[in-house]
Amino acid sequence: MPTDNRRFLIAIVASMAIVFGWQLLFPSAKPKPVVAATNTLGGTPVAAGQVAAAAAAVPAPVVTVPDAPEELITLKGTEFAVVLSSHGGAIAHIELLGGKFQRTVDGKLVPIDMVHVAKGAPLPLSVSVSPELGGSADPLLDPGAHAAMRVVSRDAVSVVFEGRAGAATLRKSYRLTGKPYELAVELELAGAPVAGTVSIVFDGYMPPSTSSGGIFSGPPLDFVRPVCRANKSTERFKVDGDEMTQKVAGAVAWAGIDQHYFTAALLPADPGGTCLFMRGGEKGSGAVIIQYPLDPAGRKLAFTLFAGPKQLDLLKSYSKLDGHDRAFESAIDYGPVSNFFAFFAQILLGVMRWFHRFVGNWGVAIILLTVTVKVLLYPLTLKSMKSMNAMRRLQPEIEKLKAKHGDDREAMSRAQMALFQQHKVNPAGGCLPMLLQMPIWFALYAALQTSVELYREPFLWMSDLTQRDPYFILPVAMGVTSFVMQKFSPQPTDNTQAKMMMYFFPGFFTIMMLFVPSGLTLYIFVNNLLSIAQQQLVNRMHDRPAKA
Repeated sequence: MPTDNRRFLIAIVASMAIVFGWQLLFPSAKPKPVVAATNTLGGTPVAAGQVAAAAAAVPAPVVTVPDAPEELITLKGTEFAVVLSSHGGAIAHIELLGGKFQRTVDGKLVPIDMVHVAKGAPLPLSVSVSPELGGSADPLLDPGAHAAMRVVSRDAVSVVFEGRAGAATLRKSYRLTGKPYELAVELELAGAPVAGTVSIVFDGYMPPSTSSGGIFSGPPLDFVRPVCRANKSTERFKVDGDEMTQKVAGAVAWAGIDQHYFTAALLPADPGGTCLFMRGGEKGSGAVIIQYPLDPAGRKLAFTLFAGPKQLDLLKSYSKLDGHDRAFESAIDYGPVSNFFAFFAQILLGVMRWFHRFVGNWGVAIILLTVTVKVLLYPLTLKSMKSMNAMRRLQPEIEKLKAKHGDDREAMSRAQMALFQQHKVNPAGGCLPMLLQMPIWFALYAALQTSVELYREPFLWMSDLTQRDPYFILPVAMGVTSFVMQKFSPQPTDNTQAKMMMYFFPGFFTIMMLFVPSGLTLYIFVNNLLSIAQQQLVNRMHDRPAKA
């Protein structure tokens, strides 16, 4: 009969099957129906399907060469540097500083740049106005978003641009606040002759061949998605999807670009405006646009820009910014299934961070977390092992029943059930406690896959715990320990089932874990070692056959 370890493996495989099945039956939510999505042209809501017609009715001005050379201004803040362009008074680069947040490009380590836009697309925080104010029907095609602006003042921590947004005058101010990854942004518009709208564009781009990641590995750093938080819901937009536009109802709490371990987001001082997702003209490009009404009285807008890693405590520090509930920690995407266990994932990450403060190494912190989880789950594990050992003691009797009934499976089944009832053994008693542990496993999987804290953190021969083991040593070692777990466990009476449990499951897990983040593989490997030791101890304590 299946033992604790076999049930454990079966429970894992069953859970993985549930995950695969869930994603097949319930794929990631697509943008809301276009009938509910609206664009704003000239302050008048227009159905998304009419955007193209509106664009044809109001021809966009031809893109012209800016009337002044581009000037780049760099503001070097805490943990990051921002490069601003005088063309549009927008953000050309946001580079994260320090040795940790780098990436390998053409064999060289370079700082992570948070700005990714398609060629010719407006830079993040470009401003566009609606057609009646001299802008374009499509904010992503508005030549005014690239217009040259004058640098009217600048110093080491701030810069102010002045120019025009269609018929209105525009003043844009950027100022370092002194906090890590934070920039204060202010916009002032005046002189609009009629009412219309102003759009703040935050766009992104990824090569069309970019993978979105798999069930066992997160997406690469090149994978970007526009994201918006409004009406207590955080929505993400697929730039490679089928929909062209999507409106997010409610006042905007924050909006920006999601880049797996990192995010760049604009947080309005007063939640307001409307979020609109749009696909760009080039495949792989898209944007989130925050739109506000603009009338002749003018408008002043203030924002906080955060551009940095998705460290949970750092994101939570913005969740009550300016007294508004923003839930900025929802910038961490745990995935369609693991989102159900996000609360537990945050707890596990907090425990791991606490260990890291003492040991200074994330690999050791994962090992300590493994031991902690094993200790906390010991009551469930012990119950499962007691049930397993009760089944072990009955194994000789089951063999006798098998010899007696031969191929008569129905008689064999009845005899087995009578034997279980006689000895008060529940054959499912070892499996249920393991299934109860699955939420913790999903939560741990989500925590390890989304934790930027592990990004480029080395352990032994591995240079990055968020990447696969470069030499496949850990997955193979994990497969060996899985085989040992099966070897030490009593085998099923069915020889075919016994061979499957002995060879198939360890081989299956080895292949499955080859390309999984090494931090997760490390956890499972250490857990296997602890399970083997625990199994051996219980076996020695209860290794006595039952009397017939």
